[in-house]
Amino acid sequence: MKKKTVHEQFIAYLRSEGKSITPERLNILDEVLSQKAHFKIDDIIDKMGCAEKRISRATVYRSIKTIEDAGLIKYIRSINDEKIYEVQKKHHDHMICESCGKIIEFHDKDLETLQDSICESHGFTPQRHTMKIFGICEKCKKNMM
Repeated sequence: MKKKTVHEQFIAYLRSEGKSITPERLNILDEVLSQKAHFKIDDIIDKMGCAEKRISRATVYRSIKTIEDAGLIKYIRSINDEKIYEVQKKHHDHMICESCGKIIEFHDKDLETLQDSICESHGFTPQRHTMKIFGICEKCKKNMM
C-alpha cells in the first residue's frame, strides 16, 4: 500500500474534522514543511509575506493550530510567549538552554532502551514520550565566566 503524502494526510484530517480545504491552508502547510529548523509562527508570517498573499495573521495562527492537531508539527516550548514548533520527523529529544533559548536535538539508543525497560518493569505500555532537558548551553556557560 502506498504511503500517504503529507498533503494527503492533511487533507484527510481536514475532511475528517469537517474543515474546509483552502489554498491558504495548503500554502501555509507548504511553508511549514519547508522549515529546516525549529520555527515560530512569526517566521512563517515573515517568509510568506502575508500582506502580499492576502493571508491574515489570524489565518496563519489558526492554520498552524490545525496542522499541529493533524499531527504534522509538534510544539516544543514557548520562549518569551512565542511558541516554538518543529515538523514531525524521526523521534528525538531536546536539551533547551534557559539562558539563550537554544534547542539541541539528540537521540540516544541506550536512553530509549532504558525508558522501555522501566516501562516494562512497571507493566506500562508507552504510546509516546517527550524528553526536554533544561539547562545552560556551552556558549552561555562560557559567557557567564
